[in-house]
Formats: sequence, C-alpha cells, structure tokens
Amino acid sequence: MTTSRKIYTKAVLSIGLCMATSMGAVNIWLLANDANKQGILGRVNQAQVALPKILKEPNDLVMFFGSSMTRAGFSPRQFDKALALEGKNIKSFNFGFGGLNPYFQDFLSRRIAEKFNGSERRLKLVMIEFNPFQTTQTRWRRAQPIVDSFLTMLASDRELMELAKTDITRGIRLFNIKYVRNMVSAEMITSFFGRELFPEERSVTFKDEETIVSERKRLEELLGEQFKKEYPNHVDEQWKYSWQGGGTILEERSAETLAIFEAYYTVSLTDARMKNDRLGRINSADIEELNFEPLLLEHFINVVKNFQGIADNVEIIILPKNSKWIHYSPAAKRRLALALEQVEKATGIAIKNHQDLKEITPAMYRDTTHLARYRGDVQYTKFLIEEFSGLL
Repeated sequence: MTTSRKIYTKAVLSIGLCMATSMGAVNIWLLANDANKQGILGRVNQAQVALPKILKEPNDLVMFFGSSMTRAGFSPRQFDKALALEGKNIKSFNFGFGGLNPYFQDFLSRRIAEKFNGSERRLKLVMIEFNPFQTTQTRWRRAQPIVDSFLTMLASDRELMELAKTDITRGIRLFNIKYVRNMVSAEMITSFFGRELFPEERSVTFKDEETIVSERKRLEELLGEQFKKEYPNHVDEQWKYSWQGGGTILEERSAETLAIFEAYYTVSLTDARMKNDRLGRINSADIEELNFEPLLLEHFINVVKNFQGIADNVEIIILPKNSKWIHYSPAAKRRLALALEQVEKATGIAIKNHQDLKEITPAMYRDTTHLARYRGDVQYTKFLIEEFSGLL
C-alpha cells in the first residue's frame, strides 16, 4: 500500500506540474499578445472605467448605446454643441462597440445599470440601437468560440454562479477561464490559430486596379500625417473621454485635411470594395435574409429593460441602411417586421426605423453598413438633434 501511495502521489504531482507548466506557458503567451479584457475589449473596458466620472458630470446625461454603426454614426460633441445653442446643457456619450451582439450587450448594460443604480444619477435620454444583422442565427453561430470568454469579461461572479447552478460543468469552466486563463478560453485561442491556418475562402473576390490601390495607400499615409500635425498631444485610446467616446469633429480639421478625406472616399468607395464588403456581411451576418436568433432577440429586450430602470427617456432606433448595396428579400422584410413587433410588445416602446431617411444618401457611407466620418455622421447627428431635442 505504501508503494502504491508513492506511485499515485508521484503521478498526481507529475500531472499537476505538467498542467501548471502548460497553463503558465499559455498565460505568458496571452500576456505577450495583450490577450485580456483590456486588449480584446479595450474600448468596452475604457468606457466602463469612465462610468464613475460620467456620473459626476453636472449636465443632463445622454447615451447612444449600440454597435460599431453607432460608433461611426453618432458625434456626441457635435450633438452637445448644437443643443447648447438652444440653451440646453447636455453631456452625451457614444457607447457604440463593435463585435458585441445583444447577448453580450445585455451583460454590459447590466454593468452600466449597476453604476447608475449605485448613484443618484439617471440618464435623461438613452438611444438604443437595434441592429438587425447583429441579431441573426448566423451571427450567433459565428460567435460561439468567443461566448465563454466575453461572458467572463462582462458578467459578474453572481451571474456566473447562477449559470453554474443550472450547468455545473460549464460553471466550473467559466470560473476557470476567468481566474486561471486570463479570461481567454481554449476555444478563442484555437479559433484564432484556426483562422490563421485555414482562412475562409471567398467564392468571389473583386479587385481594384493597382493605380487605385496605390492612391488609396498614399492618401491613408497623408491622413495619418495630418492627424499627427493637428493633434500633436493625442494619446491613443479606443474610448477617449475628452471626445465622449466619439471621434474627431468637422470644425477641428483643416481645409487641407477635409480635401484629402474627399479624395480618399473617392478611391475607397469603389464597386469592387463595396461588392466585397457586401459579400462579407452576407457570409458573416446574413444581412439580406435576416434569419433571427430568438435568444438574441430576448437578450435585446433585456438590454432595453436594463436601461428603462435608469433613464427618463428610452428610444429604440434602427440606424440608416445603405440601400444601394444592401437589399432585403421579401421574406427578410416580414421577419424584420415580426422581430420589431416582438420587441415593441415586450418593451412598450415604438421603434424608430431610420433605415431609409431621405437625409442620408449612399455617398455618406464608408462601406455597405457604416456611415462615413464628416459625411454621414454629421448629417445623421443633425437628424438626431432635430428628432430628440424636445426631450432634453
């Protein structure tokens, strides 16, 4: 028996040492590649860190919460300056984050609500983007390798414990990811290397002429030089507090810079690039057929309810659609109508559909979905000011 115990002890110690060494090597690799919440969800993390400061702002608070389309389309400083001319003291913030479907947005909105509930502040107005192609089955299926990682980055320990009560195996795995694996799951790592080793093949690839590609690169370099010249003290941040989560604004840029931007858009919005972008959205998000994922619709409804508890006015908005390139099928239109009806019934809010605004033209986009800086964001923010100034 003594000999058996020694053998078992050595085996356990050897296995434990191998596991610790392996996990140590993984964590060293993660640290070296900035694979953590600060790196992977850098913009989200910086916005969360800013919440206590936001709560101390003396003016009425406004937030636009949504996807990368919100990030591109809403200019908070332009919004505030225009309302100041009407005698309204507003501080608005752009909480648009790429890569977060409604499942992840639900947990992020809970963290925001917790901060507000822990203070005496409320949002005067929150605009919440409903993004149809972020809510599809395709989008949810493609998010599976990152679900556990993003969940540990956005959920509280109490929420993880609730998940563990219904699925103890998954609960243990989630806590392991959070506290042992630096919030990076094995699935996220293997999918990362999988994409590198076996990149997705596009069935059709459209190419620009070399002269256009060269000119585009030249203008990109010029824009980089202009930025350094006009913002010499700029500190690179994904969510910049002084910019209220938005980007640069028109009046800050020189006439020379704006002229370069116009030239850049001319060589960027080519048929080849737009066709490729459209195909990418179809493959990655089912953007034209819109087969919705019921789970994501439920979590979007949760997002709205989370904000209803901390805001005086809650608006749900579908942002403008680049209808020159993105065309819904008749079946997609029916599915979208049913999805919107479900959200409206559950929340009691009539959704404002801005997909086909006459104020927004195809020339105001930088691709098939996002509004362009100094073109689309300026015009859409003007529209929002007119639409919601009465609530402020």
